[in-house]
Amino acid sequence: MSETKKKERLQDASVVPVHRWFQFLKSRNAQAISLPVTILFALLIRWCVSLHGYSGRHTPPLYGDYEAQRHWMELTFHLPPSQWYYYDLQYWGLDYPPLTAFQSWLCGVVANAIDPSWIALGVSRGIETHSSKLFMRASVIVLEFVTFVPAVVLLFRLRDMQMSWAARHVSIFSALMQPCLLLVDHGHFQYNAVMLGFLVWAVYFAAREQHVLMAISFCCSFMFKQMGLYYAPAVFFFLFAQCFRLQYGGLLFLKLGLAVLGSVGIMLFPWIQSLDQLQQILIRVFPVARGLYEDKVANVWCAVNVVIKLRSLFDTQALVRLSTVATALAFLPSCLHMFFKLWHQNPRTDNTTANAVTLLSYCLVNTSLAFFLFSFQVHEKSILLPLGAALLLVDKEEWAVNWFVQVALFSLYPLLFKDGLNLPYWVMAVGWSALRSCPACPADTRTPSIVMKLQWLSTLAMLTIHLGDTLLSPPASLPNLFVVLNVLYSCGMFVLFFVYFNYRQLVCLRSDADAAKQKSD
Repeated sequence: MSETKKKERLQDASVVPVHRWFQFLKSRNAQAISLPVTILFALLIRWCVSLHGYSGRHTPPLYGDYEAQRHWMELTFHLPPSQWYYYDLQYWGLDYPPLTAFQSWLCGVVANAIDPSWIALGVSRGIETHSSKLFMRASVIVLEFVTFVPAVVLLFRLRDMQMSWAARHVSIFSALMQPCLLLVDHGHFQYNAVMLGFLVWAVYFAAREQHVLMAISFCCSFMFKQMGLYYAPAVFFFLFAQCFRLQYGGLLFLKLGLAVLGSVGIMLFPWIQSLDQLQQILIRVFPVARGLYEDKVANVWCAVNVVIKLRSLFDTQALVRLSTVATALAFLPSCLHMFFKLWHQNPRTDNTTANAVTLLSYCLVNTSLAFFLFSFQVHEKSILLPLGAALLLVDKEEWAVNWFVQVALFSLYPLLFKDGLNLPYWVMAVGWSALRSCPACPADTRTPSIVMKLQWLSTLAMLTIHLGDTLLSPPASLPNLFVVLNVLYSCGMFVLFFVYFNYRQLVCLRSDADAAKQKSD
């Protein structure tokens, strides 16, 4: 047996379980069933999660996010657009951008055609019939499989991604089975996968050098959910660099400007003739009055607030300025590094497309993490944005992404616990660790031993907090003790991941070049 084949066999024997599954399919010449099996498995897990609790279940008078999404279908179907952002703001007033409003209207049209009682104006509030819940759950799955799933599949099957067959399908599996997105969208109840789907489409078009379509896709992302703006600096600097790098950069700049203005203008068209309407949308979409953060979120401001009561020391405007400056200082190094790297790429000697997508992926992680850690008005669900970008790097940063997912899932536990999602939480946490995480595979020789030990310590710390929360009663003076411990631990880990991914962005192209040189040798 040749030395090369011995190395390949040794590597195959050392990979984590999900790799071995796809290696098995390849060894049996069963590649054709790989994608259908992955998609069907992803569908099954989503439906199983949806059988459990959701936000606001049986908790009148306001219920929760589930009722908010249903109510928006109700109001957008029955009322003209001019009233959408004004109607009964005390009861789940619409506070997402227009593309979410249009999605709610479309779902309302379908719901009304099946059973008008699900969205009857004013009298359907809090409806929780079996049939209405079935429709709501199905709407999340359908919209995800229309936007997010095809984007993920097409992106990782591009030849320019420079991945083996098994690595492509492992990446697809990982992106579709990411537990945080599944539990928030199909458990808690939201449509975050649509926003992330538009982001993946933007990266797909970047890989195909279709920059105008990339800009339009990204506009759809942040016009569906304002959190999509977490990616804005990375996308802006990426496209701006193309205007300098390409020969027709001036024309591209003009096209991009028209594409952004045109797509945003089309989505704002029902309100564009009224400044009052546009101002109301802005106020609803960016609710500064709500404060620096909501609930207990694992970002820097909430963690610092344990010791320094920022909201008592500073007024809202001062906190807005502080968070804006801190966020800009956090994301600018990553964005400027990507900009200058892309600007000075040599098309003759560099693999420009692969390098560009790699840099963009790292920068998306770093900018979205910067916003999550330092920006104003952050919710715990916002960790889905850095996670969504990190999964684009799951082949390059296997152990880091696996670990990141574990910590992010842990940070969401207080939210999921309130929704009665304990069982799905533990099933998804153990399932992800068993299939994807390096500690579940002691024979994995590709992960440094120090990382393996640190991951085990990290897992032990999270389990300790869980056990304390389950078995111990916090003192009366510290009723949220274990939630605060969750915030402090998760925030500390997210800061470390932020430093790590910034470092990896600085050296990623050098590492790829070294790896390519070793293969050629």
